[in-house]
Amino acid sequence: MMYEYMIIASVMALLGATKKTMKPVFGQLTLTGDLAVDWVKHETKITARKIWFGSASLFDEYNLPEWAVEKGIVALIFPIDEYQNPLLVTQKSILKFLERHCCEWEAKGATVASLKRSVKAIVSEIQFDENEPTFEFIRDPKTAKQFDPYKVIIE
Repeated sequence: MMYEYMIIASVMALLGATKKTMKPVFGQLTLTGDLAVDWVKHETKITARKIWFGSASLFDEYNLPEWAVEKGIVALIFPIDEYQNPLLVTQKSILKFLERHCCEWEAKGATVASLKRSVKAIVSEIQFDENEPTFEFIRDPKTAKQFDPYKVIIE
């Protein structure tokens, strides 16, 4: 019994000693070693530092679900606090809302850029240096079905 205990303790110590620790630059790492994202849910509130629009396959450093790749264009809303997780937006109604307001935000001083992520792929970015918008996503949890659109409020 004591011998088995010593073997188990030795294996655990060896695994702990050889465990490669990954340190994220910003944000929380998932079990896969990718950066984590948060999901849009009822009463989610975020003040945006920047927003990226692009194919989910271009955000390979983030732990995005496989089905997000099939969605086509998605958005990542990065919060003011760079140590918080970005918010993954896949719902078309929210994406259309965000895209509609990009010209307005650019006119108010937001910087718009195209970021080259690979040889042929580009991500569109809008960055807020001031007048950062705060978004709140609302959907009645009692009556709304799973894929019903969210109401987006900008503060």
